[in-house]
Amino acid sequence: MAQTQILGGGTLQPGVALAVDPLFAAARVALRPLDYSNAGQLLGHYAVAQASGASVSLGALAHAASLRWADTTRYCVLMRIKAGWSVTAAVTAATPMDMRAIIARGFSVDFTTNSTAANLAAAAKTGQMRGNMAPSLMGVNGPRILTTAAMSGQTITADADPFAMTVWQNQPSGNATVTQAIGVGGPMQTLYEYTALSQHPIVLGANEGVILQPLTAGPTTGAIKYYTQWEWAEVLVF
Repeated sequence: MAQTQILGGGTLQPGVALAVDPLFAAARVALRPLDYSNAGQLLGHYAVAQASGASVSLGALAHAASLRWADTTRYCVLMRIKAGWSVTAAVTAATPMDMRAIIARGFSVDFTTNSTAANLAAAAKTGQMRGNMAPSLMGVNGPRILTTAAMSGQTITADADPFAMTVWQNQPSGNATVTQAIGVGGPMQTLYEYTALSQHPIVLGANEGVILQPLTAGPTTGAIKYYTQWEWAEVLVF
């Protein structure tokens, strides 16, 4: 049985053949990450994880972490967000521990107070998922996380509702005077990920971003440390 071939065109790989399986009449395809090179431009896939300082009395919907996209000609495709927390000073009055992710439009000014940015230009290849990818277009202004208080100083218009949220199971210490002891924590949980068939990912254009916020005000005693993990692709087209 003869095999059908379809020759491709375009400028990237002209004349490359697509093989069609003669038995099942189906194209032979391979799953792979989003293309990050096109029209002579090399971009890439990236990931970064961060930890906050010890926070107390963090308000409901306080700005805890963020990612802002500023480039005007390329796009940021969000692949995955994870978050977790741990107790660094004993909590005597526990609260629900939860987190939501919401898109910020008109994100023209980044957080300037109580925030620490991941510096993706501090060392060569920082955050790159493969060594031959280009440095992230975010440069010194990578994803941010709070220091010890809610981040502020930004200019944004947040969506009316979040696109993702998660909640952690309470883990009491068993001590009559301590509800959550030092070291008790919520393991890293997935807030969002681009994995479902036919799912459309979050695609950020210029001055758009994502903000992470606790849905419930944090404990008023003790201290909580937050952890975040961001994974994204920087592409020319999507």
